[in-house]
Amino acid sequence: MPQLKENNVLVDVRDLAVYFHIEQGIVKAVDGVNFKIEKGKSLGVVGESGCGKTITALSLLLLHPQPEGQIEKGNIFFYPDGENRIDIAKLGIHSKQIRKRRGNDIAMIFQEPMMSLNPVHSIGQQIMESIRLHQKVNKRRAKEIAVEALRRVRISAPEQRMNEYPFQLSGGMRQRVMIAIALSCNPKLLIADEPTTALDVTIEAEILNLIKDLQRELGMALMMITHDLGVIGEVTDDVVVMYVGKIVEKANTRKLFEEPLHPYTKALFKSRPEIRTEGRLSSIKGSVPNPYLLPEGCSFEPRCDVAMDICKKKAPELFNLDGHYVSCWKYNEKEAL
Repeated sequence: MPQLKENNVLVDVRDLAVYFHIEQGIVKAVDGVNFKIEKGKSLGVVGESGCGKTITALSLLLLHPQPEGQIEKGNIFFYPDGENRIDIAKLGIHSKQIRKRRGNDIAMIFQEPMMSLNPVHSIGQQIMESIRLHQKVNKRRAKEIAVEALRRVRISAPEQRMNEYPFQLSGGMRQRVMIAIALSCNPKLLIADEPTTALDVTIEAEILNLIKDLQRELGMALMMITHDLGVIGEVTDDVVVMYVGKIVEKANTRKLFEEPLHPYTKALFKSRPEIRTEGRLSSIKGSVPNPYLLPEGCSFEPRCDVAMDICKKKAPELFNLDGHYVSCWKYNEKEAL
């Protein structure tokens, strides 16, 4: 990806490591991750379940499970005004600074809205609570903003929906409500964690189009977490591919789709179902390794068809191939020899 001017960068994550200290040992859920998100642009984070995508996203708001999960090292630089920067990684989880950023500057949509919405409070109450928490407005003004937020996400009869409860809404409608809550304070960055997982294909397309349209209208940045490469291709400008807590490939989305380099990325593409697919679908052999028993070298080596001897012994760095980054010895054969 091209070098970004510092004043265009909204989030700059450098060498981030989030480890979980549990009875069985240490799990390196996120291990030395680097990426940037530019203002108004979108970044996709893709990989199988258990690869560290969600923990990476949660750490931007210090919402990763604690006290087991700790940021061991690295920086999460956030530029709220384009000039001054805040290192979120160095803030306390209950500090005034991080409370000010959550929801206000950085908002998040979670996978399952039914688990996020309170079943005993009306939709209107929940949106208004978020608004009044971050904005100094009275109840009447909060209600006006809430109704407008519902209208913005294309919910018909928003005044009526304000009085309804989550169980009265469809899955797609509940996800629209979650988006309305997330956008009610006009955040600079929206993090969407598998926002269409529980939805059927038609509703999924509607939600993705809605997110794209709102991003463009509001000029906000977007971080899309998903295991679905189709979603990445539809929504994002840039993409990082994660495997066992590390980034194994990073590029412009179009470039990655035209020429995936890492064996893991190629395997993800091959395993995608297509209309023309005949016979059995291709799958990636094996499974994500046990986080307590990671291979000494490249974590993908046990599942890789093109592994070399060095892959068993030494983990590769991210090699820069004209703005397309890949963590594979195949692309640095000089060091591999």
